[in-house]
Amino acid sequence: MSTVISDLFRQALRDERKVLRPYFFPTAQAEPVKLVTEESYLRLRLARMFLKNRRELFKTHYPVVNALMRFAGLDGEVEVNFIVQPQLPANGGGGLTDIVTLNQTLLGPILYRGGDLKLMIGLYAAPGEDWAQRFIKVAEGVSQLAMNAPLATAVSMAGIIKSSVESSLGGNGLDLKLGLDKELTQNTWLTPGHLVMIAAPDETVNPGALKVEEGELRTASGSVYTEHDYLVVAIEVSSQRSDWQSLGYGSGWQKLLKTAAEADDIQTVKDNYTTFSGAILASDDLSWSDRSAIVATAQQRIKAIRDARTGGDFFEGMKGMDALLQLGAGDGRAGAAE
Repeated sequence: MSTVISDLFRQALRDERKVLRPYFFPTAQAEPVKLVTEESYLRLRLARMFLKNRRELFKTHYPVVNALMRFAGLDGEVEVNFIVQPQLPANGGGGLTDIVTLNQTLLGPILYRGGDLKLMIGLYAAPGEDWAQRFIKVAEGVSQLAMNAPLATAVSMAGIIKSSVESSLGGNGLDLKLGLDKELTQNTWLTPGHLVMIAAPDETVNPGALKVEEGELRTASGSVYTEHDYLVVAIEVSSQRSDWQSLGYGSGWQKLLKTAAEADDIQTVKDNYTTFSGAILASDDLSWSDRSAIVATAQQRIKAIRDARTGGDFFEGMKGMDALLQLGAGDGRAGAAE
């Protein structure tokens, strides 16, 4: 029987001395964006993974982070697993000191659908001697998961990721440095800011003497913190998704504008508009505010193009779309389609 990822991960975190309580550093924004069901987007980033005495450890070990996240989806709970490994130089040259280990996306942005987010995350020291055989294979499997793809794409990759995780965490030589198993509550833990996990007893850490600046854990004096192994996870909340074209709508958007500018047949333009707006309005990955704003912007762009050609009102006779947009809670933010 295939091993369940969550059980395997909990087994990897079986050493309770390494399962930590996190410290939370809220965002510096005066009024941070709150999570609102079906209206807000959520993103988790691994801002930093750090192994103490990294120059010594990098001779034989690499930092590797495994994160398992569970959260509410359209049809029940969704589970997403992601591995973050050091990024080797693109040309294949250089030494192990060229490894970059910061600011990589773990989740999202996704449309928040309410409830808590269950997060299990672990920082491992991976043995360098079998990196090529094991962890690059893991990286290749996980890399097929495009970060800006619709959530459905991420879910469909579960099989590849599952096999990669099982082969990784089940191998010999992985040394768990610290871990976290926690439910992040809406607008309490699951709110703009940074989760910091430090591999040290609570009594030896003074969170009041630490701060997070641009994802970097620093002391009060501004020096980079290097006393212990640690992780920094950034939690980002936004009310608008400006990268909506990367969800698969970019080609349709460009085709729509091109058709509006070049087609002599007005009906062809209207048909393209209906197809594009229908796809946007049916999107599972966009809030209603963004959907209505994108469609409204499409109307404005097409109308400007066609009216410039004909001097008439292109959308005359298509007022039903305006009525449909009024059904939502959209605020008409045209910026969503920029």
